[in-house]
Amino acid sequence: MVFGSIISSPRGSLSLQQVLDLASIYLENARKTQDPNIALVLCHDTEVSLSQVKRVAKHTDDKAMREGMATVYIELGELLDTQGHRDEAQAFYKKSEKWGVPHTTTDVTIDPSTLSKQGIDTATISIPNNIFPTNVRPPTIVFSPPEPDSRLNDTLQLACCLKLLQSSYEPDDILDPVARNWLLLYKNEQDERDRLKALATNVIRAFKRDEFKDSKAVTEVVYLAPVLENDDFRYLLKEFYSGIDQSGLLDVHQLEGLAHLIQGADPGYLDSDDLVKVLSLLSTRLKDTHQQSTNHLYQRTVAVSHVLDAMADANVSGIDREKIHEPLSSYLNGLKSSSDLYLVYQAAYAYQALLCVPDDESLWQATLRRTGRVIQGISGLVSAVKSVDLNGFVEGLKDIQQGLAGASEIVQTVKDAYDGATSLAQGGQGFFACLQEGFSFKRKCAWYSALRGADTLIKDGQLAGFRKLVCEAPCRRDAAFQWGVCQRLGEVAANPMWDTETRQSAIVFLAEIYRNDVVWGHQASVKHWILNIIMQLSSLPGREMEFAETQLQDLRRNGNESKQALYRECRENGHGSHSLKTALPQIGSPSLLDRVQERPDVEGTLRQLRRQRLRYRGNAVYIQPQAKASLQASDDARSPLMEKVDEFLAGDQMVFLLLGDSGAGKSTFNRELECHLWQSYKKTGAIPLYINLPATDKPEHDMIAKQLRRDDFTEPQIRELKLHRRFTLICDGYDESQQTHNLYTSNRLNEPGEWNAKMIISCRSEYLGIDYRDRFQPGDRNNHSEPDLFQEAVITPFSMNQVQDYITQYISVNRPLWEADEYRRALDLIPSLKELVKNPFLMSMSLEVLPRIADPGQDLSSTHITRMSLYDQFIEHWLERGKKRLGEKDLSLQARAVFENLIDEGFTRNGIDYLKNQWESTKNKTVSRL
Repeated sequence: MVFGSIISSPRGSLSLQQVLDLASIYLENARKTQDPNIALVLCHDTEVSLSQVKRVAKHTDDKAMREGMATVYIELGELLDTQGHRDEAQAFYKKSEKWGVPHTTTDVTIDPSTLSKQGIDTATISIPNNIFPTNVRPPTIVFSPPEPDSRLNDTLQLACCLKLLQSSYEPDDILDPVARNWLLLYKNEQDERDRLKALATNVIRAFKRDEFKDSKAVTEVVYLAPVLENDDFRYLLKEFYSGIDQSGLLDVHQLEGLAHLIQGADPGYLDSDDLVKVLSLLSTRLKDTHQQSTNHLYQRTVAVSHVLDAMADANVSGIDREKIHEPLSSYLNGLKSSSDLYLVYQAAYAYQALLCVPDDESLWQATLRRTGRVIQGISGLVSAVKSVDLNGFVEGLKDIQQGLAGASEIVQTVKDAYDGATSLAQGGQGFFACLQEGFSFKRKCAWYSALRGADTLIKDGQLAGFRKLVCEAPCRRDAAFQWGVCQRLGEVAANPMWDTETRQSAIVFLAEIYRNDVVWGHQASVKHWILNIIMQLSSLPGREMEFAETQLQDLRRNGNESKQALYRECRENGHGSHSLKTALPQIGSPSLLDRVQERPDVEGTLRQLRRQRLRYRGNAVYIQPQAKASLQASDDARSPLMEKVDEFLAGDQMVFLLLGDSGAGKSTFNRELECHLWQSYKKTGAIPLYINLPATDKPEHDMIAKQLRRDDFTEPQIRELKLHRRFTLICDGYDESQQTHNLYTSNRLNEPGEWNAKMIISCRSEYLGIDYRDRFQPGDRNNHSEPDLFQEAVITPFSMNQVQDYITQYISVNRPLWEADEYRRALDLIPSLKELVKNPFLMSMSLEVLPRIADPGQDLSSTHITRMSLYDQFIEHWLERGKKRLGEKDLSLQARAVFENLIDEGFTRNGIDYLKNQWESTKNKTVSRL
């Protein structure tokens, strides 16, 4: 052997990492070769490499190394699986489990003839069984039906009502019971139907008068588009046309609005002349708006794509190719030379849509399209498509691919993959040229029809059908098809209207396309797009999106060094500026419907109040309090108070009484509860309103309006809130206000025409007598109490664990002179201090005054700190805080003069003398009585 004179063993001198890299090289070559026998030899070499080092590797503590071994075993098994060697594949999967990474995929059988045409010699594709296993209910709005002649909450509610009243729906078609009952009641109420139609007409007129026509205004009329009468529809179409024609820059919002309008049109509302005019307008406007930023070009091209999609759906004919078709083609062709791959893909997509505009019945229309259009969100309220000829659709895609592309062009894949290039830019012009061919600008391609079919399946919640289409489509390995599939998966994952399981399943599907090069190919642009999408998802708010970051971390070590280098570059560069489209924007406030109904804007003032109250909370120390069910219950039978309140708010009870000793933390909890509710507040939801009862004049009458005036709401806004909104009242300090009234009944809460509210009210336990519940239980008009609507809880003293948590937080927030250990030693050495600090107020005071009594580091065992000396410090500190609060108050001239005189004479000293005199006087009176 020649190499014997150089090294004794070709593998024996390599490090663990080098052997792992060598195994990956064998495996990668096995994937690439077209000869199955050579592939098996290379797989054997992979196993031999791993076997020679596994004894050493088993004893390594390097987690990444162990995961690397497991990953190679998994990928080796998957490659053998695709070649029909099932038993051998399962053996390697078991080996991966021993290295700490189980194999989680199962088999889904795909048509072998489909795969053989795509160059894959396999009878099955392995994809995870948790990817869209079943069809689901599509996203749906929460329908809240209005009463006859009452104001509507928003335009979406109006659109839903009008859609349900259309003759095409029968009550049995409605899945949502609330919507079904409303339809049964009002289907034949002509006056209500006329009122709702008139409101829709007036919203369209308000849109015409709107000066800005921003995205929120466009969204509002788009919701109404599918339910408009013919005259209103054409009026709105004309308004969009004029807006696009007259805008200095081509308005993306109005382009999107026009696309939704065309897609939402009922049969007969649009004719060919309308669509020809729209195409002509787009051709004219696009000529003059080419030199703009790449991001604006991308947004505009997306909008143009949607308009062309809508026209392809509408079977427009009579296009003048020379005057209309060619200018648009020229514009889109001009974008294919862009260095922005996202723009190139979107231009190719728009070009394919344009090719389908002057067309006969489209494939996706013939096999998948629902008769008639529905509003986004309402599709979940009604029964879905009864049947879908998905097999016929896939066969039709094959006919398109073979008939239009030619047998030699059935599969167009990108040759310049990530192999040998650590970034997309290093792929060079050859890569872009191949990419542009994959995103064909020359002829009709099956991938466009496949994506349009996918859109229909997703819209109807037929995700199992979507999965089947993606796996069986003859264009499955086309770069453009994969880009479009990934984009749609990202939009499903980012849309909060889908359930969590569905959103996570979409992310898993993206990760599967990234990982499985054998099945999905090596296109670097697609892998880059997938990472971009998952990074965008991981940056969105919500716990669901933490799942996306977990998937990203799992992809870090997938593939060979070149693929991992692509991953690192994508992570370092971020996800870019091309955001996923999730759903229509929220409707503005005040909305067009608000203006039509002459409703004052309350959301703006509520946002100001929310910001103000969250700032007021600040960075205070807070420990979640525990509570028991009643005064008679044991302190051991306690549970988190916030959980009790959340259950109360979610239930049918109306009053929650919070009891506790003085200083137990009732007011602190109330402020924390207010912040908790403001942080989760959603438009039109229950409004948290904190009411300081001692600071409210006669709270037994109209206390909500009094508090709202204090919070700068106007009288029209207060009337609007009283008639149309719900409140969660947080009433603090019942005892300090010296109340005896039942504030729920005296304020007539939840009576007809009165405030709609739940009440949480706090009071010192010692303030109340035996029959205290009568002061709080809700009652009817005849003052009959309703105990089922009442709940109470009593705050229990701090546990020692809570005391320790408080000390830790206090030090972090306040940075006192003492360290945590010094406070803990004080608890052990000072008599009765442990009992004292179980009260949160006394706990706070203790932590503030202890450093005044003993210097930092001083031996506390030699310091005679008594409970009395601690109380003296409490009193002094309490008076100093009172002085500060009085100084910040807006006092009358007389009160201010008295206050300043006390300061000159020594406010704290005078306060202590006064309290001592009061104590002596009280003691003498007690002695004389005895």
